[in-house]
Amino acid sequence: MTVSYLTTLDLDAFTEAARAIPYQKVRSNLFPGVEVWIRRDDLLDPLISGNKAYKLIFNLIKARELGVETLITCGGAWSNHLHATAAAGARFGFRTIGIVRGERPPVLSAMLQDAERLGMKFIFVSRELYRQRSQSDFLNRVGVGSAIGAYLPEGGANLAGVRGVHLLGEIIEGTVPINFDQLWVACGTGLTLGGLNSSISSFPVHGVEVLKAGGFVRRAAWHWFAALSQYNTSGLKKKSAGEVELTDEFHCGGYGKYPIRLQEFHRAFEMQAGIPLDPIYTAKLLYAISQKANEGHFSCGTKILALHSGGLQGRRGFQLGC
Repeated sequence: MTVSYLTTLDLDAFTEAARAIPYQKVRSNLFPGVEVWIRRDDLLDPLISGNKAYKLIFNLIKARELGVETLITCGGAWSNHLHATAAAGARFGFRTIGIVRGERPPVLSAMLQDAERLGMKFIFVSRELYRQRSQSDFLNRVGVGSAIGAYLPEGGANLAGVRGVHLLGEIIEGTVPINFDQLWVACGTGLTLGGLNSSISSFPVHGVEVLKAGGFVRRAAWHWFAALSQYNTSGLKKKSAGEVELTDEFHCGGYGKYPIRLQEFHRAFEMQAGIPLDPIYTAKLLYAISQKANEGHFSCGTKILALHSGGLQGRRGFQLGC
């Protein structure tokens, strides 16, 4: 399948590109009794890929409309969000500043090397200070006044970001090739789960936690659903709190953990299906579906759509062997 490129900062063009994303049926014996498809949002753009593109699109358009020249954001050494923001800045004419968690290492991660080549300037801060990134004076404390540019929270976690994921849900509703029974998505913050829940009504959305979240993802998903409801009270589904479907048993030990059992599944999946996965999000997502299928969790013939959230550049941080 062919990777496309987002060439203009235009909502109509973006929506057209998103509507053209293919849905690929998985050919594999790892999912007994169920039919699994993947929406290949990793093909939306090689650098501004997956759900990160949707979280950025309204933020970027707003920045352009306001005449903002610099985007300021934050993340870790292997942050897909930093990588995508740096690429979007280079592509659409914004300067970018990345506030990075932890001390500057002797050698930057491959992701940060990419971001630096794309023009992003880094500010490394202590982990203690980084934990205060949601406080109003955070930018001043790291030496970057808010007047310098627009601040995008980590992971694009703001109203503009969840509006983009809401748009993704609308596009999925309008482009699915068959009638699916469920949509499954990997969850790190809950924003994607909340945004999709706000716009998909044809089938339930099920999240898979990729980290030990302790209830945070569920709370965050409802926070973003409520935020969208306040922004636009028309067209959103009416749900009760019990309708957030979330699985927390497949984080494999925590964020970024890649144990042998997950490695073996990852290799087998890619050999059989021919679809590349990233170890942090989509490998755990498909692993969860596979385990549930083998446990007999699904009714025979259940049709499951899995969302490929991109992030394939992060594969460089792991010894995949596949």
